[in-house]
Amino acid sequence: MRVPVLGLPAVGLAVLMAAGCGGSVPPPDEDERQVRIGAIISQTGVYAVLGDDMETAMRLYLDDHGERLGGRPAELVVADDGGSPEQGQQAARKLIDEEGVDAITGLIASPVAVAVAGQAGRTPVVVANAGADELAGPNVFRVSYTNHDHGHAAGRHAAERYGGQGVVVMASDYSAGVETLRGFTEGFGAEPLKQILTPYGRLTDLEPYFEQIPPEAKLLYAFYAGGEAVAFTTAFKRLGYDTKIELLACMNLTDEDVLRAVGPDAEGITTVGMYSPALDNPDNAAFVARWRARTGQNPSAVALQSWDAMRLIDAALSRGGDLGRRLGELGELSGPRGTFRLDARHNPVQNWYVRKYQNGVNRVLATIPPRQE
Repeated sequence: MRVPVLGLPAVGLAVLMAAGCGGSVPPPDEDERQVRIGAIISQTGVYAVLGDDMETAMRLYLDDHGERLGGRPAELVVADDGGSPEQGQQAARKLIDEEGVDAITGLIASPVAVAVAGQAGRTPVVVANAGADELAGPNVFRVSYTNHDHGHAAGRHAAERYGGQGVVVMASDYSAGVETLRGFTEGFGAEPLKQILTPYGRLTDLEPYFEQIPPEAKLLYAFYAGGEAVAFTTAFKRLGYDTKIELLACMNLTDEDVLRAVGPDAEGITTVGMYSPALDNPDNAAFVARWRARTGQNPSAVALQSWDAMRLIDAALSRGGDLGRRLGELGELSGPRGTFRLDARHNPVQNWYVRKYQNGVNRVLATIPPRQE
């Protein structure tokens, strides 16, 4: 839409006048230069259900902050990675070279995030979900968690709650699944009776894998996310394993995006995660109310992480200067999940929560403090 010259602020009018008279055009005031944030999101593929929450949360943050970040006009430029590292790399190149974005965020799947971080160069990357342990670098920042920490927190809880009992671990066979199980084993402090890995993105029948669970096992720890979490949870109930073995899972298994597809089959499942809509603090109450007003649902962990990715960028931009440097200088941030900070590798140091899905809510049973660095 063409904007009439009379509607321009004095600075904009002066620029147009200088250009019309053949004079040099002064650079725009840094305080008013538009910030462009590139969001690489799975809009198609196995994680598309997570991508919907991710984009909604980022746009909601901008809506609530007058389409400004750090006091400057801001625009979100979204690209689809399709769950593919190659497509993610292509999206990153386009966002940086053609769209001129100031930062990249989003990034649901670990393989995509690793590929994009390697492509981004000096452009800051704020990871809103992917947990790959290898993700690191001077310009890579993460507001979600590492896969190892996710599993380690669950392992510590399992050692305290189920110590001495036979444990089986099960996951989708890709970096997030394998690294989460490794973290669980270290946190639990003992080798599992059996590790079961299922083919990533090609899972059609889980029954042969459930049949590998030894009869003496007392506890199953599982990692699945997105569409695979839906498949696991429904099969676990349908095949009657909810009556055969106790289940402890990653938070993705009963995250709110999955619950919309699973429904009552998730009832009673205990998970360990870094967020729940039931957390009792003022910031979370406000966030949940705002999210419900927009969507009619409870927010997922992906929604909260995506909100916090924008919040981190906003806080860094408000300090002025080099964005990557300012992201690294931020201290503790309080918010819906509680207080968290970034460590020397730019990963979150945060509380974890034991959650049980009951009557439509992931109720918080206990808090697991951060492990000692």
